[in-house]
Amino acid sequence: MTDGDRPAPVGALDWSAEDARAFGNDVLDIWTELLERLDGDLPVVRSRSAAEVREATALEIPAGPMPIDDLVEHLRTIVFDESMYPGHPGFLAYISGTGTVPGAAADLIAAGLNQNAGGWRLSPAATEVEQHLMRWFARRFGMPEGSMGYVVSGGAMSNLIGLTLARTRHAGWDVRDEGMLAGPQLTVYASTEVHDTIDRAAQMLGIGMAGVRHVVTDDRLRMDVEALRAALEADLAAGHRPIAVVGAAGTTGTGAVDPLLDIAEICEEYGIWFHVDAAYGGAAALTEPLRPLFEGIDRADSLGFDPHKWLYTPHAGACLLVRDPDVLVEAFAVDASYIVTDRDQTGWGIDVYELSPQFSRPFAALKIWVSLLAHGWDAYEERINHDVELARYLHRVVTLHPELEPIGEPGLSITCFRYVPPDLQGHDTTGEYLDRLNERLMFRLQLGGNVFPSNAVINGQFALRSCIVNFRTEADTMDELASETVRLGRTLDAELRPEHLR
Repeated sequence: MTDGDRPAPVGALDWSAEDARAFGNDVLDIWTELLERLDGDLPVVRSRSAAEVREATALEIPAGPMPIDDLVEHLRTIVFDESMYPGHPGFLAYISGTGTVPGAAADLIAAGLNQNAGGWRLSPAATEVEQHLMRWFARRFGMPEGSMGYVVSGGAMSNLIGLTLARTRHAGWDVRDEGMLAGPQLTVYASTEVHDTIDRAAQMLGIGMAGVRHVVTDDRLRMDVEALRAALEADLAAGHRPIAVVGAAGTTGTGAVDPLLDIAEICEEYGIWFHVDAAYGGAAALTEPLRPLFEGIDRADSLGFDPHKWLYTPHAGACLLVRDPDVLVEAFAVDASYIVTDRDQTGWGIDVYELSPQFSRPFAALKIWVSLLAHGWDAYEERINHDVELARYLHRVVTLHPELEPIGEPGLSITCFRYVPPDLQGHDTTGEYLDRLNERLMFRLQLGGNVFPSNAVINGQFALRSCIVNFRTEADTMDELASETVRLGRTLDAELRPEHLR
């Protein structure tokens, strides 16, 4: 073969270490400036339309490289002009963590390594760190020795996999080979307060909404176990096949924790799968002071838990833990002819692709692992319990204010309340108006940029909702939320109140 037949090197994508350092320093400056400004001049969110953000950020892809100075300036525009900030102290809305500083740095290392954590040979350290971390979490939850799991994208994936395992173990036929038409209607049970991803998982698995039973709740919005038993008996009598009950360890709306021990007993009695959706509350269950609220969580067959929520780590990194790892093989093992493994000869460890719906997987465990190493568990336990105290503090502030009304008791780090003008308190005919007033008030608060609550609908009432999974939030933010609610509530009431209520 002549030199003319030999392809010449193409190095346009291969930046040198020096180029990487220069660009990395510019990016590091943006990141540290962001950290400095989060509790300063940056609002939680800006009032921007989709068209305005698109105009500012959606550049044409150039044929040649963008000058680095222009690229850095573009990144500054994205970060400081066109973004919102879950790490801002005033972000109190959805259960989306702050993002730890060590976790963000770890994500850079993980991306730099660019390993595929689907196979041990492609990710030796990544696999061993992830598996060690999963075993540690399982022990903290009280699950038996031998329990294991892996990192997934979020609670939606944890719930999907948990119900997949339930279907595999309890359908009564080989669903993987024979499909869903080979047996009776499968049924799954969860409270009316459970996250919507349970419905979606049932739809994706072919169980369909025809097989989902939303069980009523008690006065604390926890699953009513007697109603659960009645639903199970009704389905058995109808010839259906119950396969799983989902217990909520911290509902999204109010932080309610289902009676997990009672549910575990019923699952054992009926011989069905017990999946716990602990995406939000799981972190609290790991702490000594709050653990008693979660009695029975150790009985779970599968458990979903999101460090990117209340362990504050960067997105995305949730955990799926399983009591019996054999069911993972039953549900997901494949015979990939292009992957040959001889562990006796190589000494390699497990390949997570055999236990998971994913083949390609990032080293998402690193940001969780490094965050825990950098801070230590005591700091986490202190902060999680502090978030709960802040929720209780806000509840007291609301209770004492003549224009604010608490809706229920605080649940974990969630407080729900609403603005009620003093002259409308106790009126039976104002419900529809108060719902409309507080809905408009929520958007006005969000667009104001100082505090960013969300909402819950509780017993038919529209409530403002503060959820603290933010290590930068303190009592002054709770005071500001209450005072801004009152200030804006008065203004909106003057604008919106119908004549018959004046």
